[in-house]
Amino acid sequence: MDYINNKKLFKEIKKYNDDGIRSEELGKMFLLLAKRYSSRGSFAGYSWKDDMVCEAVLTCIKYMHNFRLDIEKPNPFAYFSLIIHNSFLNYISKQKKHSTIKDLCYKNLDLITTDANSDDEYEFFNIYGIDYQPIMGNKKKKKRKKKKKIKDTTEV
Repeated sequence: MDYINNKKLFKEIKKYNDDGIRSEELGKMFLLLAKRYSSRGSFAGYSWKDDMVCEAVLTCIKYMHNFRLDIEKPNPFAYFSLIIHNSFLNYISKQKKHSTIKDLCYKNLDLITTDANSDDEYEFFNIYGIDYQPIMGNKKKKKRKKKKKIKDTTEV
């Protein structure tokens, strides 16, 4: 298979919705779509391109059930292309976070090896502790304050 026909892709998805079984042909279509999308200029230079493709195929399979068949002109090609695009962006974001952490670890490893002759280990590790929270983007969820209902005190 060299290209994906929108009608064939729609038939395979409809078959999945009827039977609940994902066909080999549908998997090949997702793989081909992800491989072709990864060759675009904005994604071509990454060394982990094969991992991005695999992640995108899994994401397509994960969200395949959300595709609506009941709309007037369904376009599965556009739907799954968007899923693949967002999957690539998410994977790149995760890899950048891991790369930043790895760089910090190497930087701190250099500090640890130069100060390894320190007498007080407890003080040493407190000084060179690494705070990963800003890198990982773990933000605490803010609680929403309930608005108090104001009773109408004006009487008619």
